[in-house]
Amino acid sequence: MAKFYDEIPESLIEWIKKQHMFWVASAPLSPDGHVNLSPKGTADSFHVVNSHRVWYQDLTGSGVETISHIRENGRITILFNAFEGPPRILRLFGIGTVYEYGTQEYESLIPPETRKPGSRAAIVIDVYQCQTSCGYAVPIYDFVTHRTQLLRLHNSRESYDRTSDATASTEIDQKGLKAHWIRNNSRSVDGLPGLLTAPHSKVTPASNFDKEGPRPKLHHVQSRDENALSSGVTLAVGFALGALVATAIPHILSATGNFGMASTVCLDAPIVQRKRVDWHQAGQTIPMAKYYDEIPESLIEWVRKQHMFWVASAPLGPGGHVNVSPKGTADCFHVVNSHQVWYQDLTGSGVETISHIRENGRVTILFHSFEGPPRILRLYGIGTVYEYGTQDYESLISPETRKPGSRAAIVIDVYQCQTSCGYAVPIYDFVTHRTQLLRWLDTRESCDRATASTEINPKGLRAYWMLKNLSSVDGLPGLLTAPDSKVTHLGVFDKEGPRPKLHRLSPRDGNAPSTGATLAVGFAIGALVATALPRILSVTGNFGIRA
Repeated sequence: MAKFYDEIPESLIEWIKKQHMFWVASAPLSPDGHVNLSPKGTADSFHVVNSHRVWYQDLTGSGVETISHIRENGRITILFNAFEGPPRILRLFGIGTVYEYGTQEYESLIPPETRKPGSRAAIVIDVYQCQTSCGYAVPIYDFVTHRTQLLRLHNSRESYDRTSDATASTEIDQKGLKAHWIRNNSRSVDGLPGLLTAPHSKVTPASNFDKEGPRPKLHHVQSRDENALSSGVTLAVGFALGALVATAIPHILSATGNFGMASTVCLDAPIVQRKRVDWHQAGQTIPMAKYYDEIPESLIEWVRKQHMFWVASAPLGPGGHVNVSPKGTADCFHVVNSHQVWYQDLTGSGVETISHIRENGRVTILFHSFEGPPRILRLYGIGTVYEYGTQDYESLISPETRKPGSRAAIVIDVYQCQTSCGYAVPIYDFVTHRTQLLRWLDTRESCDRATASTEINPKGLRAYWMLKNLSSVDGLPGLLTAPDSKVTHLGVFDKEGPRPKLHRLSPRDGNAPSTGATLAVGFAIGALVATALPRILSVTGNFGIRA
C-alpha cells in the first residue's frame, strides 16, 4: 500500500502539477502545543524546483502557525490526494525555510507580476523523503473552480497600504494588510514568533489583481446522476417551449395584423443590472477566525453533513515525521457531544496517528467546505486509542456497524475548536465514496475467518497488522493488542454492492453544456419540429387525417 522514496519521482512531479490543492501540517515541540493543519487551494501557488525541493506562496491567514513551527523546528509535511481519476495519496516530508515578504530571497522567487494579493512569505521545503499510498478511502469529487474571496479580501487590504505609501505616511493604515500582520501574524497561538520583518517592509505591494474578474457560483450541489436527469428535463422543457412558441406566434401575429412585419426594438430603454455587493462595502468585514471552548451546536450539524475529514498528529522528537491523513469512508466520524468526538480508524499502511497519540495525545481534526459557503473547522483535542477486540472498542463499535479493517476507535476530547474563512479552498462537487479500501480489507478479513483463531493466516488482516502496524516510521509503538485478539471479524460488508464509476464526464466540466445551453438546444429543436412537421405532413397528404 505504501512506498517510500528518497526523492520525488518524475512521474509524481507531473502529477503534482495537475493538482488543484494541497494540505500543510506542522507542529511545535511542546507537548501542549497545537498541531496545525491547513488547506491550500489558490491556483498557481505551489511549485516544484526539483526532486528534492518545492516551495509555495504562503497567503495571509488569521494565524501564522506553519511559519512559527518552521522557525522553531523546521518540520513540515505536504499532503496531496487524488479526488478525480485513480486514487493516490502523496506525502512530502521536509525541512522548511521561511522567506518573508520584502526580503531579497522572497523577491527572487516571487516577482511583483506573479505575487498573489496577501502573499506574506515563500515557504521553501527541502524534501528528504516522500511517501505514496493507495488513497482508497478518499471520496471522488469533481473540481469546479477556485474561490477568489481570499484574493479579493487581501487586494482590498493592500489598497490601503498602497494609498498610505503614496502619501508618504509614516504610519501604518489600520485597515491595511501590514496592520493585519502586526495584529494577527506576529505570534502563533502557542506564543511562538511568526512574521518578523514583513510588517515593517518598505516594499509597496503591487496591484496586479483583476478584481472585476469572474466569481465562482456556489449554488450547485447536485450529484452527477441528478445532473443527468436535470439535463434531460431541461431539454424536454426547452423542446415544449420551442414548439409552443413556434405554433402560437404565427396565429397571434396574424390576428393582430403584424405577421411578417419587422420588430421594433427600443434602444433607449434603461438596462437593469443587478448590483454586485462586495464584502468590503459599507464598512463590512468578514471575521477570519473564531475560537470556541466547545463545538457549537450549529457546527455539530454541519460536521455531520461532511463527506470527509483530515487528521494531523506529530511526535515530540525534533526529527519525527509530522503526519496528516485524509479520512473519507462514510459513517466513520461521530460527535458524542460538544466536547467529545470519535471515529473508526481503518487499517492503513502506517500507524502514525495511533503512535503519536500514545506518545503525547495531541491530535487535530480538520473539516472544510467544498460545496456551499466556505468554512474551515479545526478541532484541537487529546486522543485516546481503543484497539479492536477491547471492551471499550466494542462499546463504541458493534459488530453490525464495524467497517472492514477497523483497527481502533480514536476518541478525542476536544478542548478547543476554531473556525476560519475557508476562502482559499476550491469548490468541488461530491460524487461518491470509494469502496476499494473496504473491499480490500474485507478480503483480508475473510482469510482470518477461514483460519482457526489460534493461527495467523499470512494473507489475513492480523498478519498485515503485525507486518505494518506495530510501530510508526519513527519507531514509536503502534497497535499493541489487536493483532493478538481472539475476536473473529464478522462478514457484514456487501461486496456485491455498487462500485464507483470514475470516467463519467462531470456536468461541471468545461466541456459539459450548461443549463441555459441545454434549454436553448431544446427550444430550437422544438421550434424546428413544430414549424416543419405540418409542412411535411401537408406535402405527404397526411396533415389532418385521423388515424
